Amino acid sequence: MGIERTITQVYSSTLIMRSSKLHIALFSLLFLSIHQTAFSQLNTFQEAFEQKKVEEAILAFDKAWSMDSNEAKPFIIKYLSLYAMKGDYTTAYNRLQPLIANNALPTYLKDKAESLYKTCSFAIRHPIAKEITIQNIGDSINSKDAEYFPSINFQDSILLFMRRANWQREDFYVSYLNKDGFTKAQLMKDALNSSAKKGSASVSKDQQTLYFAADFPGMGYGRYDIYKVVATDSGWSSPKNLGRNINTDFWESAPSISPDGNALYFCSNSPDGYGGIDIYVSYKNEKGYWEEAENLGPNINTAADEQAPFIHADNQTLYFASSGWPGFGGSDVFVSRKNKNGEWSKPINLGYPINTFDNEGSISVTSNGQDAFMASDRADTRGGLDIYKVVLAESTRGFIKEDTADFAVVVNQTKNFNAVLFEVNSDQIKFVGNELDSVAKFLILNKKATIIIEGHTDNTGNVTQNLLLSSKRAEAIKQWLINHQVEANRISTIGFGDKVPIASNNTEAGRALNRRTSFRIIF
Repeated sequence: MGIERTITQVYSSTLIMRSSKLHIALFSLLFLSIHQTAFSQLNTFQEAFEQKKVEEAILAFDKAWSMDSNEAKPFIIKYLSLYAMKGDYTTAYNRLQPLIANNALPTYLKDKAESLYKTCSFAIRHPIAKEITIQNIGDSINSKDAEYFPSINFQDSILLFMRRANWQREDFYVSYLNKDGFTKAQLMKDALNSSAKKGSASVSKDQQTLYFAADFPGMGYGRYDIYKVVATDSGWSSPKNLGRNINTDFWESAPSISPDGNALYFCSNSPDGYGGIDIYVSYKNEKGYWEEAENLGPNINTAADEQAPFIHADNQTLYFASSGWPGFGGSDVFVSRKNKNGEWSKPINLGYPINTFDNEGSISVTSNGQDAFMASDRADTRGGLDIYKVVLAESTRGFIKEDTADFAVVVNQTKNFNAVLFEVNSDQIKFVGNELDSVAKFLILNKKATIIIEGHTDNTGNVTQNLLLSSKRAEAIKQWLINHQVEANRISTIGFGDKVPIASNNTEAGRALNRRTSFRIIF
């Protein structure tokens, strides 16, 4: 029942009492009571809205509207946006349509109404792709603090991300992938975290160079600059500013290094761009120096903000966040592909529920092109921004190329060397693929890691000789790692002979599988 009808009924009933003083007093009291009750419901609505308690906010507004629609009207667009926030863009659209068509909104709400209407119209035209899933990555990564800027290495085995404690200090954390998921995240204790103010990080394919943004007092040209550190025997080196061809007097952040190491993508608010924040790229010349950065142009950048670029392992698929291209609400994540002429395609929105009515930021896509990690603030958050694992729609996935994925190094999981070949009945290594090189680089970079190398044979021949051969082959791999700068005290070996088969020894195919060397990395 509306306030006008209620007041009219009360006013009529008090007239019957034929007491002007009484009916005026009751009328005033009722008006004040209903007004205060509506105001109270609107306060509840505002508080629930700020806390993203969508259903509670909707209920409070509905009550306020039924009590005093005039009092509630200034909040009508904010109220309808709640339906968009919970993914019900159709309801928001259907209720907005008559308000706009009938010119039923005050002037100060019309722009907001048109903006919400366009957003809902876009969302309705882009239904959910059935392949998309999104899941909180869990307590090994996420905490009561904010976690964001996820960055997965090209081998899909190391996840770097930022954690901000008490909304003040920002620090890099690292987690390693094993068969059970990601290990408990650890604070990176190198010079990387010496500054309290940092941005996202990107590690090179060989894991020897890490690029990141930071605000180091006295070391930069502007508010934030991009730096690099290199792997040393004692961890990461001291940060080095990448120089004037990349950094300016303004703000540079969010570096993403290409798989070949020859292109560095980043964002900047330099005034020579198309909008507030644009995406740029710098190419490395033949002498190994970074050339002057280039704006990626209007196929990527708009008059609004484009941020958090991520170049995929295929070296032709670029993901980024934008508040300028059409989307589901605030800032959305998009993908663009580079053609053979070096031109970027029109960006494609990654779709709902990856993108929502809220702001979505950085994303990092694995080398398989299907899975990704992104930061978001959702109903199951552990506290503020959390990192989520996403399965992308097929139309937005990076391309998979055999030559883009290195041997994946995982921890706390036994893995076979498939490209380490020995001479027949010998511990002499005949061929080494990229596997041992990847393991060596991983161990050099991660000083707390140790490795166990296992040797195995089939059941043919002498049991004692098989045990001895398996031990010698494990020792041969140990020596190779030592020769490639891995400390001997971090390497253990064991020969099992034919005691731990992984297939039947009754067939040649099975025996071939059982003749193997394997390893397990432990922290």
